[in-house]
Amino acid sequence: MSTDRRRFGLALASLAAAAPVACAKKHEPLRIWAMGLEGEALGAIAGDFEAQNPAVPVRVQALPWGAAHEKLLTAFAADNLPDVIALGNTWVSEFAALGALEPLNSRLSRSSITPDRWFDGARKSVTLDGQVLGVPWYVDTRLLFYRTDLLQKAGFDEPANTWAGWDAQLAALSGACRGGKYGLLMPFAEYEPLVAFCLQADAPILIDSDTRGGFRQPGIRDSFAYAASLYQRGYAARLTHSEVTDVYSSFARDDFAFIITGPWNLAEFARRLPANLQDRWATAPLPGPHGPGESSAGGVSLCIPRASKRKDSAFRFIEYLCDPQRQADFYRTTSDLPADRGAWLRTSLMHDRRSLTFFDQLNRTRPPPQVPEWERIANEMVAALERVVRGITTLDAALKGLDEFAWTLLAKRRAMLELKGVA
Repeated sequence: MSTDRRRFGLALASLAAAAPVACAKKHEPLRIWAMGLEGEALGAIAGDFEAQNPAVPVRVQALPWGAAHEKLLTAFAADNLPDVIALGNTWVSEFAALGALEPLNSRLSRSSITPDRWFDGARKSVTLDGQVLGVPWYVDTRLLFYRTDLLQKAGFDEPANTWAGWDAQLAALSGACRGGKYGLLMPFAEYEPLVAFCLQADAPILIDSDTRGGFRQPGIRDSFAYAASLYQRGYAARLTHSEVTDVYSSFARDDFAFIITGPWNLAEFARRLPANLQDRWATAPLPGPHGPGESSAGGVSLCIPRASKRKDSAFRFIEYLCDPQRQADFYRTTSDLPADRGAWLRTSLMHDRRSLTFFDQLNRTRPPPQVPEWERIANEMVAALERVVRGITTLDAALKGLDEFAWTLLAKRRAMLELKGVA
């Protein structure tokens, strides 16, 4: 009997010791990493989610944008990625190439999320080889912000939707026509406007399964030539980004009439421009070679790392965040444009002409090439453009150099695809 009691006591002690471990494991926090103000804004939403899902505590970590990319790569190498990561859409292909992301097709087919309501550019940004690797959370793109009074004074009712028409307007708003001022602010080192012009071409930026550059194709060459001509004809100032100290003051001083920028400036223009200018600015889609032009598809998507041990809970959290009403509420908190078109109907966005222009442009966007090396290529593109504009090299030499740069940079991708029998 004493031996049996001893064994029974040991068993109880063992169970008692194991119980807290099992409990802790059950309530292990769901780890979420997101960048910038959006990451900070997630705290309140996570609290609401926890109230409805008490068995799924959530721990949100907000990463600064400048350090996020390196931290994500370091965490992947250390097998320490969280359960949900908010990835800039141009980063999705990089983490996909590492094999870091969980395909979501099966979960989406059974979920309340409606991919048909995603903007097409956002959907394409997270879809690689038929696998959906993220859920678009918020979106952005680039289009024109402009001074309505300056355009009207020059004799135009609204911005043109073709390059030729826009040229006529820029000519009337630049140089001697306006006291030596410029029609357009388009600083060097901001690659987004140039990329948008190239996405309007009838040829892809990268060719042969994105294994080499297509910069000498006629359509891409025309886009580069047009971007360079905006500086060469005196329509845009030859400025680096650091030389533009205060965009809003410059815009208020009539230093330029147009700027190509993104949706965050809807709130910034409303906040920073003086009261007497608040009814004298508007937005317009980018012009294109033959009509309204396409622009680049940007934004952030929510992804689940393959290594997560809590994928079901992670996807439940993503579903919660991407509910149309919650996306609408998130817009009111952050001014980020919802990726779900249904969420737009629950906000004031569809009733404001300035934001409605973004809805129009977002329906005409294309993702840039989906390769991990894309941002290095894009930065080299705008560096090549600056060399052409400053007379350091010719356009044809610059495009040849870009093809050579892309060829070297994409060597590993070619080798991998050759092994798979794709290229």
